[in-house]
Amino acid sequence: MSLPIVAVAIPLLLTPSQDASAPPPDPPVIHADWELVAVAPESDFEACGVADFDRDGDLDIASGDAWYAAPDWTRHEIGLVRSVGGYRVDFADLPVDVDGDGWIDLVSCSWHDRGVFWRRNPGEAGGAWKMTVVDQPGNLPGNMETAILADIDGDGTPDILPDIADKVVWYAVEDGRLVRHEVDTARGGHGIGLGDIDGDGRADLLGPDGWWRAPEDRRTGDWHFHPEWSLGAAGIRIIVRDADGDGDADLVWGMGHDYGIAWLEQGRAADGTRTWTRHDIERTWSQAHGLVEADLDGDGRVEIVTGKRRYAHNGHDPGGEDDLIVCTYEWDAATGRFIREVLSSGGRVGAGQYPVVVDLDADGDLDVVLPGKSGLWALRRRNHTSFVPADS
Repeated sequence: MSLPIVAVAIPLLLTPSQDASAPPPDPPVIHADWELVAVAPESDFEACGVADFDRDGDLDIASGDAWYAAPDWTRHEIGLVRSVGGYRVDFADLPVDVDGDGWIDLVSCSWHDRGVFWRRNPGEAGGAWKMTVVDQPGNLPGNMETAILADIDGDGTPDILPDIADKVVWYAVEDGRLVRHEVDTARGGHGIGLGDIDGDGRADLLGPDGWWRAPEDRRTGDWHFHPEWSLGAAGIRIIVRDADGDGDADLVWGMGHDYGIAWLEQGRAADGTRTWTRHDIERTWSQAHGLVEADLDGDGRVEIVTGKRRYAHNGHDPGGEDDLIVCTYEWDAATGRFIREVLSSGGRVGAGQYPVVVDLDADGDLDVVLPGKSGLWALRRRNHTSFVPADS
């Protein structure tokens, strides 16, 4: 049974993508199990990263041109990030110690500059974070929607996996730098994911039009492409999980620029070839860009955490002007479908390009950090339940 929800008043702070003549939005309605935390309501950055950036033992939040120190979210400058056409040129903020000096840096990418870059944490010295562009002009990977941390080569260390429009490459941290590894230079698309599709024990790469089978040596081997589905402009990431519990890998994804959350059921034809059957989870809201797996309620079952991105195409997508929402989806074996739980609806709280799920306040349960064009927020869980984090 769903618990009550409560309305929370927040200040009106317009971002560059909002119309100053428009009436202020109603306050968001927050589920009673959750508390809304205003980290930086004035922020218009759509990505964030969570790590202990000042090494004081608390988890901080970085987003775009600043990082915010826990527990009171004091703002510290990272460096200027320009705006282009209603977007900030900062489409990811992945916490990684690139140079191995013990201070967590930030890896980012951009649609407009078509590149991957990282900003070096200055540590105790403070000051601006020096930016290093990873790829040289003429060898830039291409327009990127965002990037995620994922262990591509299976060595137990997270790698950087950007979502690129026309190719698939990934970056490993090697000897204080980011080293590029190419999977496919002829195709890419809107949507990326990682998971074992064929059950061989190796994590494969996924795109909106099919998947690349992981070779034994994922750094030097050939990734063979299987064009087995067409998801459209998928959110990031495309989640691989055995949704229906029948022993094989299915997919769950959101429509990044349209209405809908759906899952793709894997099956077998009479000749043994794979089949894929689409099932709509719901079609009541649009622009689900970021999907994350986590056990938020501590019941041992993993939910999918996601929400609406504010102005993914500056309001021009289907449903672009609809109310924001943040919610979870959990598989219910009794009914054979996903059940939705709304954490926040309305107001200025959305999920940006990628929400972060983490025990932000070290109280033993998971919280949700939510960037977006209408502010940087966190949903902090009120009750203290144990949890089982999902494998990443």
